Amino acid sequence: MRLLYLLILLFCLPAHADEDALLLARKYMQAYTAMDYGELEQFYHFDAVFQDPSADVQGNGQNISGRTAILEFLKKSEQGVAQIRFVESSHMVVGSWVILIGEYHYLVSGPEFGLGPQPVWIVVKGITELQVDTGAGQIKVHRDMLDYESVPKQLQ
Repeated sequence: MRLLYLLILLFCLPAHADEDALLLARKYMQAYTAMDYGELEQFYHFDAVFQDPSADVQGNGQNISGRTAILEFLKKSEQGVAQIRFVESSHMVVGSWVILIGEYHYLVSGPEFGLGPQPVWIVVKGITELQVDTGAGQIKVHRDMLDYESVPKQLQ
């Protein structure tokens, strides 16, 4: 009986941990896409890292360390963005890492991007990798791998 209990415990714990990690990641993504910097401040670990190596294609690769620096970067980079949505198509949880695959939909200011007077939706496919600390309820690493090469065509 004791062995049966241990086996049940062994098989149930990882699933529960995966659910907690995915739930934390999705709550974070809600704050991230809402551009809610007050809530994001609570999510980021004090020495969190934000990476966007795929932006190197554009010469803008990012590797930002620290909660304050990340929030400053986001506030600056999201100027001209009225709304962000992330449409998740699939996900995977591996230990403390949550991998989200989907599309970011950005509603950007037409005039600010030289696109006329109306706002314009830009869709960018990508993968967001989040290293989560479920105990603290915080994000340690946010890494984006986005298809920026599709953006210029959408801005024409």
